[in-house]
Amino acid sequence: MKKNIKLFSVMLGCLAVMALSSCLGDNDNTSDQEKEWKEWYEGLLAEIAAAQGHYAGFVYHQPDVTSAKLDSVAAEWDIVNDSVIELRGVPTRLFVEKMPDNEANSALKEAINAVGTVNMQIKIVYDAYYKSPLLFYLYPEPVTLNVTVDGQDKTVDVNFHSSYTDNRSYGQTLVSNGECLLRMYPKSIVVDKIAVQYFNSSDYAYLYWYGKKR
Repeated sequence: MKKNIKLFSVMLGCLAVMALSSCLGDNDNTSDQEKEWKEWYEGLLAEIAAAQGHYAGFVYHQPDVTSAKLDSVAAEWDIVNDSVIELRGVPTRLFVEKMPDNEANSALKEAINAVGTVNMQIKIVYDAYYKSPLLFYLYPEPVTLNVTVDGQDKTVDVNFHSSYTDNRSYGQTLVSNGECLLRMYPKSIVVDKIAVQYFNSSDYAYLYWYGKKR
């Protein structure tokens, strides 16, 4: 995890340098600008710390591509610290419900569905310019599943878009009322290192977690 990015610290460090550089350019305003930045920084860190904890709600999805009707499944997750979120008991059927129903996919979909539920880990990076609500960027780890398809052992990786590859992928928390939203977009399903499905239309292949702190 140390190698993991410490992007949050790096980002805040860069912003601090930018703020101080700006201050040095105008000595008359140095004190006020430093005070303003310090207050913002401390408020941001306080909200990030307060956002950590256990959340419960639902994950919303669109089961039928031909209909705008949404369905939902009970969901729980934890904001572990300032760089990690863990999703608990995610139904694996949500990963494959948008795969076409054809003979080539049926055995694979059945095998993935049979896994039941998995936990997911998401790396996050907070945007230092936003608080109340906080905004953070999502970098989901691939979900790796060991399944048996037609009598053969297979390794399946379910990949999600990050905020870097799709700017609609992000999260928000509002500390004042405990609300949390995560917008996730499946990207691909890879079997034994060979891609068998790309989700090119993120408009329908999405999973939205929404709930409140418990």
